[in-house]
Amino acid sequence: MADSSRSLYPPRWAPTFLRWHDTRVGWWESWRLALGVIPRVRDHTVVDYAANLPGADDVLVARVPFARFVIVRSPKLARQVLVTNQNNYMKSPEYDMLAVAFGRGLVTDLNEEQWQRNRRLVQPIFAKRNVDGFAPVMVAAATEAVERIRGLAAADGVVDVGAEMNRLTLDITSRTMFGTDITGPMSEVVLERLLRFFGRGFMTNLSHPLHNISAWVLQRRGRTDPANSRLPMRIMRTVGWVIEPRAMRDLRHAERVVDGLIADHRGGRIDRKDNLLALLMDAADPETGYRYSDQEIHDELMTFIGAGMETTATALSWVWQLLSEHPEARDRLRREVASVLGPRPATAADVERLPWTQAVVAETMRLLPPVIGLARTAKGPDELGGYRIRPGDTVAVFLHGLHHQHGVWERPEEFDPSRFLPEHLEREQKRAAIPFGAGKRMCVASGFASMEATLVVATFAQHLEFDAVSPERVRRQISFTGGPDGPLPMRPRFLAQPRRTGAAV
Repeated sequence: MADSSRSLYPPRWAPTFLRWHDTRVGWWESWRLALGVIPRVRDHTVVDYAANLPGADDVLVARVPFARFVIVRSPKLARQVLVTNQNNYMKSPEYDMLAVAFGRGLVTDLNEEQWQRNRRLVQPIFAKRNVDGFAPVMVAAATEAVERIRGLAAADGVVDVGAEMNRLTLDITSRTMFGTDITGPMSEVVLERLLRFFGRGFMTNLSHPLHNISAWVLQRRGRTDPANSRLPMRIMRTVGWVIEPRAMRDLRHAERVVDGLIADHRGGRIDRKDNLLALLMDAADPETGYRYSDQEIHDELMTFIGAGMETTATALSWVWQLLSEHPEARDRLRREVASVLGPRPATAADVERLPWTQAVVAETMRLLPPVIGLARTAKGPDELGGYRIRPGDTVAVFLHGLHHQHGVWERPEEFDPSRFLPEHLEREQKRAAIPFGAGKRMCVASGFASMEATLVVATFAQHLEFDAVSPERVRRQISFTGGPDGPLPMRPRFLAQPRRTGAAV
């Protein structure tokens, strides 16, 4: 292996926050680039700044408080971490922060053996036959959202699209997960505030020292494998009650709602089999016959509610913003939906017949990915682009950087859905656009989320278009989802409905 200690720029003896493996960056320049992060944090453009740092195909070594990250923005190196050598990498301690809200579900589970077992349990639940069965619920919720927006527009003329997308995705999540409406007891405002709080904690890297403290305590008690302990979560909850008690009250309330629904299903007070909760209760490991405990079901449900609702709502919010900025793309969307659907509701079978609609969603998630990056910890040695990775090193796969790679995408800062049409999408681009991750840890609900977004966009496009109130785009949050930082006011314009013909167009 190459000796990385001799090929870092600037060299190790020159103190700095940023170093490159092959890209020759001088000491003064590295400091200038590192300090340049500060104003970009202030104006919320830090992810674009990081994507455009020198050496996009190189390894970037960043020293931050409490930790050191090896950052990759190259699709080739990202694929090595996430796919070809994925068994050498595990989820990093950064996910302990999310575990405070989600428990030890699939997203935050740090124990490989337990994660593999639970993945086997969950995978069949998100098989296409099950996911397709949720399409009518998704379309019905989207149709109701259109009517709600119609009422809001009649009263005020302007609606907060971000809030409406959060409300809609929570509605879809509650119907498909529980078979009932929980948008009242668990409002989208509660979850948005909660996830924003934990997103900030995730970005400030507080989880590393807390994870290390927890591991030390557990090892002192004789625990040899503290990776999946709940002790870091309990410590972070205590900290949360001090600095953000309102968010922690929201979390406790959300957990009580979920636990109550689990108890109602267990007790027969809710007797339904057409939702994800019932499927989780019936799930059994095909290899061992193991079934989920109520605590594990709780954790998976909190994960699906929080991560699934927020990421999809973020993507949908940016869809409407970007379409308002590109009327030609919006017109093409309207024409495709009118041609394929006419006045009838969309179905799961229509998704493949709506290539432009899918392309609009895919291009939105490329340009403004709903997950900024993924963090992994090396279990053994590896080499990324000639840079030596040692056991315990944290590797950050910067998805936003992959999605804006000039060597992969032509005009990567521009919104161009045509690049995701099947006849245009190249193999290298397909590998570089990974909003749901890649490899065995790829989001298990990616098919669900993609169908949900496509059906919502198609249903809305049948009835309305959104026009921006301001020519300036709302800033992105500094969080792991990068959603709108505050309200996203837009003016809905309702379309004349085509005549019903009694048959699909």
